Amino acid sequence: MGWKKTGLLSIAFALGSMGGFGSIHTTDTVAAATVKESAKVYNQFQQYVQKPASLANARNYLINHIKEVDTWTATQMTLQLENAQKAYLPVYSEKVFPENVQKEINNAFSKSKNLTYSTLLNAIKDANVRNMLIEGRDKGFKLETSEGMYYPVMHYEGFKSFKPYVTKDIAAYIDIMATESNQPSVFDAAIVISWTELTNRALALEDFVTKYPASNRSTVLQKELLNATSRLLYGSSNTPAYDYDEQVIKPEVKKAYENALKGNKGDTRILMILEKLLQLLDSTNNKLTPEVEKFLNQTVNSK
Repeated sequence: MGWKKTGLLSIAFALGSMGGFGSIHTTDTVAAATVKESAKVYNQFQQYVQKPASLANARNYLINHIKEVDTWTATQMTLQLENAQKAYLPVYSEKVFPENVQKEINNAFSKSKNLTYSTLLNAIKDANVRNMLIEGRDKGFKLETSEGMYYPVMHYEGFKSFKPYVTKDIAAYIDIMATESNQPSVFDAAIVISWTELTNRALALEDFVTKYPASNRSTVLQKELLNATSRLLYGSSNTPAYDYDEQVIKPEVKKAYENALKGNKGDTRILMILEKLLQLLDSTNNKLTPEVEKFLNQTVNSK
């Protein structure tokens, strides 16, 4: 089990490693909340969010009181909660990995093929395992599985209730992260979504970093954009964009590129890349020639 653990931790932490709390894009109109009301809620939230033991209280408090503060404060608290959850994720992961816990979860999952907390708690009787699952639920994580192992990840879908109260950039960030956490692009080194969806996600990342360069989460998504662009152009280890034997671009990949350009003028970097790439492929009978490969390498290695 140990050899899998490091890899699974990498999967769990891949969804947006957070940096420190910095500037926030604040173009929204603030909510109708007084400075005094916002300060009171914020100060109480700090009492919870700064202590791992009270992380569930912080999350629950924010859910119930975010509407009582102004937009800037709501945004700050939302990002602080995410930071605290990300910081606690490796600690909680260690509680999920023990063999007896894995066995209980596996027995429950094998019956229902469902990893929701409600389903697992209905099936599992062991008090210690139940308490561990309740902790994960209340602290904002969800469970995933790979190769017979179970591990926690961030549950970004749960952040969507904060969207009406935060700034536009962070609302957009939550949508991007939720889309990826609900259905990851890559699983076991294979692309598990359509190439059209893969293209759309890369374009969504590009749109974010273009619209919100000063956002607190811009740096994070700029890194994700680099990865997404590379994945879009090359594929992944187990799902390459070009056929192994003939080195010809796969029809579904080329079709996704063409669809992305329909109705667009190639006015974003990714669209311009795809437009140029398709022109090159037309001249090489869709083969990955040295000329095409040089273009791809230059593209991926330049910002």
